[in-house]
Amino acid sequence: MKKLMWIFVMLLVLTACGTEEVFETVSDDMAIQVSAEPLEIFVDIPADSVMPAMESDFGRVYICEDFDVAVQTLEAGDLNATVMAVSGFDREDLTIIETKTEAGKKYEFVWTAAGELGHQVGRATILDDGNYHYVISAIIDAEKLEAYQEVWNGMFESFHIASY
Repeated sequence: MKKLMWIFVMLLVLTACGTEEVFETVSDDMAIQVSAEPLEIFVDIPADSVMPAMESDFGRVYICEDFDVAVQTLEAGDLNATVMAVSGFDREDLTIIETKTEAGKKYEFVWTAAGELGHQVGRATILDDGNYHYVISAIIDAEKLEAYQEVWNGMFESFHIASY
């Protein structure tokens, strides 16, 4: 009888040590992250020198008489990737001027490249609103840059973003 009593006590002790049930809730609705809509880019490109633009999902390319202009909207977050996509150079290899605007941050830089027909000069401005990088870039043969300096200054000064 003592053995039976000990077995009964051991069973009682072991069954009293239980864990609390854990429930996991599942919703029928999928959690979708809401991303911000990109803003609209405004820029004054000289109308008399613009040929028809080529468009893609990321932006437009304008082929002007002596230079090309690209206007793009890229995902924000990785400025190095944006600079590399625009110029072909790492951020560390360029001198980038950073300023603050009412819409966010503004990055400006220039670069040179050797092409098949000679040296080319590129200029770019990136506006960062925290969600997207809005980019304008232009490239021209180095010997023609001086003739278009005022045109480029006006074009880059007019570059801004606004909501629809």
